[in-house]
Amino acid sequence: MRPRMSRLGAHALVVLLALTAPAAAQVTDPFDHLHLAVPDVERAREWYIQHMGGNPGESPDTVGWGAWPADHPLPIQLLFLLAPGARPSAGSTIDHIGFSFADLDVKVAELRASDVKIVSPIADVPGIGRQAVAEDPWGTKLVLLQDPDALGIHHVELRVPDPDASLRWYVNAFGGDRVKYKGVVDAVRYRDLGVFYVFAVKDDRAESGPGHVIDHLGFGPIDLDKVVNALTAQGVTFISNPNPRINPGCRFVLGDGEAASSGVRRLYCAQPDQLAHRVVFLEGPGGVRIELVQHLEAGGH
Repeated sequence: MRPRMSRLGAHALVVLLALTAPAAAQVTDPFDHLHLAVPDVERAREWYIQHMGGNPGESPDTVGWGAWPADHPLPIQLLFLLAPGARPSAGSTIDHIGFSFADLDVKVAELRASDVKIVSPIADVPGIGRQAVAEDPWGTKLVLLQDPDALGIHHVELRVPDPDASLRWYVNAFGGDRVKYKGVVDAVRYRDLGVFYVFAVKDDRAESGPGHVIDHLGFGPIDLDKVVNALTAQGVTFISNPNPRINPGCRFVLGDGEAASSGVRRLYCAQPDQLAHRVVFLEGPGGVRIELVQHLEAGGH
């Protein structure tokens, strides 16, 4: 009888763990990108390549950090959206982007020589170390630090009413490791192509919603439908079609006969052979806008 009870007890434990463990955390959905709203996409792209050490991304409106694999995940990117009049990021729910450099003194000196706006000079931050604060020409707050274990694009900081609840939600939804960065800052750590952090600090007055230069965060689930279904069951608010289908590829051609002579054009549409990607937008804790993007060209996912 004793061995039978042991097997039953083990089975019950497995069931309990399956019910309580976040399903999404078993396979991390990589942190994919940050989307910046700028009045000049080409200039913004070149600025980040020149000053923040980025590489040309997968399209003319992107900058990437890290190696480009043949499969998933892709390196973290900045995507630039043409949108004049965006407000600065400081004080919004997505307050700033962090970048880490091998030599902070050298980098800050380079930025000063290039007339980049330095908001705060290098200073010691208790528990974190030396950092400086800069700003890009479009009002994006940039925190510069020296973390040899995570060079390049380093973190994004969220300002939310309940940091603990927000970060628990991100881990449950997309995976990652819940950590205290240097024992001080509440964060989720992602380790896909390098190390990247989502920081969260308490702020009851941060401005949420679009309209700021850092428009939204992006995650890259391999199985978009699975993640959407799981979040739907949790009551997440989607702000776009939760079952997206890319629009057919269309082209204009001149019509025949009288239509051609009058300048009338006809619209021909054809479904592309392969969808490049599918995207869904949702609202995360604290009013943070989040995009889910499934890269179908990355290994066929």
